[in-house]
Amino acid sequence: MNKLKNILTGITLLMMFSYFFYKIGKVQLTKHLLKYDAQQARAVIVDDKNYWGNSPVSHTWSYSYRFYVNGRAYNNDSQDPQVRIGDSIDIQYVKDWPIFNRPVLK
Repeated sequence: MNKLKNILTGITLLMMFSYFFYKIGKVQLTKHLLKYDAQQARAVIVDDKNYWGNSPVSHTWSYSYRFYVNGRAYNNDSQDPQVRIGDSIDIQYVKDWPIFNRPVLK
């Protein structure tokens, strides 16, 4: 029983660290790729809320945006609490990997 508990603890910790490194890695990789291969597009704000860090206390959130490349939809956080559903924003994405995208912040 003790061995099973150790295994489950190890798996849980591994999953937590993997998720943490995935989130940081994706942001850094997106920044790097957009330096060399940025494409501009317009995206539309959709009804999908992204709650920010301390959101249970502050309840701060922003909507996601959606854009299309070759008929396929891609979503991401607009990072702007002022936009409303249906608004359009400018975004950048990597030509060969549109999953790497970010809003053009003003």
